[in-house]
Amino acid sequence: MLILTLAGALLAAAPQQQSFDTDTTVSVPAGTRLSLENVGGEVTIRAWDRNQVRIQASHSSRTTVGIRVSASVLRLSPRSTRGMGNMGGVVDYLLTVPAAMNVELNGMYADVVIEGTRGEIKVSTVEGNISVKGGGGSLELSTVNGKISVEGANGRLSLRAVSEDIDVTDVQGEVLAESVSGDVRLTRVDGRRVEAQTVSGDVRFDGTLRADGTYSLLTHSGDVVVGIPENANVLVQTAVANGDVSASFGLPTSERSSRRRQQYRFGAGSATLELETFSGDIRLVRPSEIRTRNREE
Repeated sequence: MLILTLAGALLAAAPQQQSFDTDTTVSVPAGTRLSLENVGGEVTIRAWDRNQVRIQASHSSRTTVGIRVSASVLRLSPRSTRGMGNMGGVVDYLLTVPAAMNVELNGMYADVVIEGTRGEIKVSTVEGNISVKGGGGSLELSTVNGKISVEGANGRLSLRAVSEDIDVTDVQGEVLAESVSGDVRLTRVDGRRVEAQTVSGDVRFDGTLRADGTYSLLTHSGDVVVGIPENANVLVQTAVANGDVSASFGLPTSERSSRRRQQYRFGAGSATLELETFSGDIRLVRPSEIRTRNREE
């Protein structure tokens, strides 16, 4: 009896392998793009070094996963087995794809996680968070009601959220980030062109200010916080309608006398940094101060 009890306990403690209603692998030629339509459900995409796509999905008995392969596109979409036309139900996907595969995903109610791919990524969802780790091509991410987070990407980023925050970390490339009602936080970003704006929220930037770079950070109702390295060569242009400009270090004399618009030249002033808020403050700090604040949060 004791042996059986111990065996049962060990079996219960062992990790249980997830079972899927659909589990199939499709071979694809190099250069094939993945196109996924998902009305509702979670989507997780991971990478491997094979010219194959493994499709694992959980869904009801009334739904199947439609799989269509052409010379250049692998299309996945839910399909009803009866009574609902071509509209399928909720499907949760776990997809393993070639690392260089380009990915395009459209969903209504979908949380999306993509990890380790190097191709172009395009994701649009109405309700759901989008998280991308990696990426070696352009990223175009859009959600109405959800957060966007990108880490470790190398390429051009176009990010749009309506009601939540945008977080970008350890990225090389141009960044365009827009939110309506959320914060935009850019940490360790190295790009020649960076634009970030939000209607109601804060904008925070900690990154490389390239000599030939242009940087524009704007909020209508919130604060703008920027890390300025000690050896920076940047022309900082500020505009504040109802707020203050402050720094945690000595500021050079402003080259403008306007009360609402100021201009500060650090070093040669080769980079251009535009900062603007209608109702909020602009704070210039050392990058270490932003990183300390991020760790505390």
